[in-house]
Amino acid sequence: MGSELKKIHAASVRLLEEIGIKLHHPEVLERIAGFGIKVEGQTAYFTEKQLRHWVNLAPGRFTLSALNPEHDMFVGGDSIEYAAGYGAPTIVDPEGNRRAALMEDYIQFLKLVNQSPYFHLNGGILVQPMDLLDLPCFPTMLYASILYSDKCLMGFQSNRRTMEQLMDMVAICFGGKDKLLEQPRLISMISTMSPLQVDSEALDTLLVCAGCRQPVIISPGPAAGSTGPVTMAGNVSLANAEALAVIAISQMIQPGTPVVYGLQSTSADLRSGGISIGSPAYSIQAAYCARLARMYGIPSRTGGTNNDAKGVSVQSGYESMFSMLNACLHNVNLIVQSAGMLDSYAATSYEQFMVDLEIISMIEFYLQGLETDQDSFAFDVIKSVGSGGEFLSSEHTLLHFRTDTWNPLIGLRGNIKGMTPNEKFLFNINKAMNGMLESYEKPPYDPAMIASLENYLIQDVGLDQEVLTSIRGDRPSRNIDDGENSPRAA
Repeated sequence: MGSELKKIHAASVRLLEEIGIKLHHPEVLERIAGFGIKVEGQTAYFTEKQLRHWVNLAPGRFTLSALNPEHDMFVGGDSIEYAAGYGAPTIVDPEGNRRAALMEDYIQFLKLVNQSPYFHLNGGILVQPMDLLDLPCFPTMLYASILYSDKCLMGFQSNRRTMEQLMDMVAICFGGKDKLLEQPRLISMISTMSPLQVDSEALDTLLVCAGCRQPVIISPGPAAGSTGPVTMAGNVSLANAEALAVIAISQMIQPGTPVVYGLQSTSADLRSGGISIGSPAYSIQAAYCARLARMYGIPSRTGGTNNDAKGVSVQSGYESMFSMLNACLHNVNLIVQSAGMLDSYAATSYEQFMVDLEIISMIEFYLQGLETDQDSFAFDVIKSVGSGGEFLSSEHTLLHFRTDTWNPLIGLRGNIKGMTPNEKFLFNINKAMNGMLESYEKPPYDPAMIASLENYLIQDVGLDQEVLTSIRGDRPSRNIDDGENSPRAA
């Protein structure tokens, strides 16, 4: 354990020993008290010995099983996996106009994520559809995630009844509750309430997920200067304390429950009262998240293409690249919010989604480094070309140009044919995205499985057949430049 990490760990332990953490859940308080955890009212106090014992029970790696085994996702070690946007209720267009996200947007993003080779995980709150507020929102979104993608499934944080419904739905898809208990199938994210609180929904989610042996991402997110101390060391130690406490509780519920250590420590913008995720301060704290997770032997999670930009812009580009490169260089195992996010998590953009795919592509190429085998040094090729020759027409170039060079999908090179740079850039984005949507096909599921799922949603969740038919309907994927028919239209 490095000296800096030792200091952070010691500060976190001191917080939990002397101040404790408030847990808004009588059942959880009673359960952990049975394991010798000191409880006074709603506050639990943990000793270092207790934390070490319980945190050590969390597995260092696990595999999340997808609906299509080709997309099974290994979480841990030095592997890096991406998840797209999460949580925004607003869509921003290229001119900066904002509108409420709708279920149609959610489905479009499900398709785009399914089409991208960079994602093995789909669903969750890709956007928050504001037209679902009068419906059982999360079961509806999980149903759409299953219909439109056969990748691994991202869950939600909710009350116990809803979480149980989600587990029932996943069990239907994988062949029953026994199959659910055998292998991780649904990964959900839990947020604490900084400073030093965990609400009832987060603990309900933990109880149900751990009870079903399903993995949870534990993501405290104190904002330095508002919900956390303004100093980064203090903010990280606070977040670490919250994470350690919840990880320990997860193992008391079910030893061996897979968890992902996911500090989302941000910084408050004390001029506006908002938060900043595009600042280098976020990336510094994310780096310590990766280092602390590795020290505790647990998979890590941070944000990805984080930015504070109000729209697709130079700012959204440089902040997103900086944040994502930092996460990848520190081998963060699961990078959530990797595509499409804007405005400090408040908005999502189709165009930024495509920009972020380009960023991921650049970073993945960069991380490959260079080959140093005999063929890569190309001595014989250089010798045959000789002084003043050219390599463009050589067989060696033809054999290697697809793998040893990087070419942009949307970035500008060459002649832009009378367009302005911004016009050509948006043209490239539209062309690439429309190509992804036009080539999309629904996964070929067994109709009996879908029928069982819909029967459960009607009888147990209370959804109307009309809602399910609308979501299931064979609607065409709409191009993003279709004017008033576009999902971006107000």
